[in-house]
Amino acid sequence: MIASPMPLGPFLVRDGGRLAVRRQDAPAGFSFQWRNRRFLVRLAAQHLFFAVPAGRVPSTSAGAARRAAGLELLRALPAALHPGWTLRLLPDHRIQLETEQDMEWPTTIGALMAPVIALVMDAAPVMDLLDEGALAY
Repeated sequence: MIASPMPLGPFLVRDGGRLAVRRQDAPAGFSFQWRNRRFLVRLAAQHLFFAVPAGRVPSTSAGAARRAAGLELLRALPAALHPGWTLRLLPDHRIQLETEQDMEWPTTIGALMAPVIALVMDAAPVMDLLDEGALAY
């Protein structure tokens, strides 16, 4: 007989397969790789936080024209974002997409993965723009 709740990484699996965050004082989460990018999912305080470094601004060593084209694309990107998404330029010149949404806990794995898949699909068109433009990762 499997004990309930059963620890599973940063989660507890309760009766009926419902997941709960194992420690309330530390965010739980996971990451996965898709399209050569590492997606980060964190869960804390009834929120699902999603982040992905999606591109990179070319350095001056890549050439002035490529850098200028990259900065022009970066200025245009906010118009292509889904509502609730933000774009951050990190100190190392990576471009990170972020969003968060409410998430009821405890939840099932299916209820957790459905918004994660939807968020990945929302990020895909922006990653396409970055890959086709001067901001490829």
